[in-house]
Amino acid sequence: MMKSSFFKDKKVLIAGGTGLIGAHLSNKLELLGANVTSASIDSEERVNKVLNNPKLFKYLDFRNYEECIKASKDKDIVINLMGIRESTQLGIKKSASAMSNFLICNTNLVSSSFENKIKSYLFCGSINQYPPLPLRKEDQVWDGLPSANDKYVGVAKRVGEMQAEAFSLQYQSDIIKIVRPSNVYGPFDNFNPETAHVIPSLIYKFHNSSNKKINVAGDGSAIRDFIYIDDLIDGIILVLEKGKNNYPYNLGYGQGTSIKKIVNEIKNILNPNLNIIWNNSLNSGDSERVLDIQRAKKGISFSPKISIDKGLRITIDWFIKNQELAYKLGRTYDKKN
Repeated sequence: MMKSSFFKDKKVLIAGGTGLIGAHLSNKLELLGANVTSASIDSEERVNKVLNNPKLFKYLDFRNYEECIKASKDKDIVINLMGIRESTQLGIKKSASAMSNFLICNTNLVSSSFENKIKSYLFCGSINQYPPLPLRKEDQVWDGLPSANDKYVGVAKRVGEMQAEAFSLQYQSDIIKIVRPSNVYGPFDNFNPETAHVIPSLIYKFHNSSNKKINVAGDGSAIRDFIYIDDLIDGIILVLEKGKNNYPYNLGYGQGTSIKKIVNEIKNILNPNLNIIWNNSLNSGDSERVLDIQRAKKGISFSPKISIDKGLRITIDWFIKNQELAYKLGRTYDKKN
């Protein structure tokens, strides 16, 4: 992406600023001249590993409304990247606390942002918001309930968007930007196999397997839309610069890849001699989930450049060079818990 002067000297608060998306976005916006505050409840250990400038970090529990008021005061842009850190395999083990905390934090952040009359508020949704359709267009999000496998995340993200829209209507303030990413992967991801999503989980398992075989959930036929982190960051920046307000943009690769292809690619790179045992008793989610990205392509010139093959190789190379860190990133979220 070409260098932009749009962010120079702008004061930006990033909620969830040390997660996978948040850390990369914090680093990129600082390079573009923004005055970034990267806020989360993550540990200093993680902060020091994922932020190029750890001084950007502010420990902030978004369940505390007064802290949200202080953090969003005098900001030009507030970016909500907070999410529910759960994988499909975890099912509903932490569904109540995860969903409730997200809704409390989201309410506090959007309310404080409007109270402080910020200039732009970006809400990051998810592909999980959509009903189970093979190709998902922005206007189809209300064409049914989210998939049963993702109903807690999906409904919570829908509510997040609705809250932003409701505040826009009540305050007559047209400041909302909305993005809905597909399945994101890349360096700084969570590689803890107990909580990781599909790509980092598979990378960890293939690299650390001591057996001649490895079990993989499902039969490999499930289709997913994977977007490499750098492409997503470029998309978010384009939405902030050029995107219409109150007008959601899907940000994915726009093409589906089977889990079988992902598994074989990772196997060939890391451990070609392993045998794959497909386990149909484990839940692998919807049969197909791909985002239609034509709105973003036409409206803001969004064009993902990193193919799944290239993205996997970059991610695996980073993992191999940072194995101890990669595993810890999934276990050091909150210094207080």
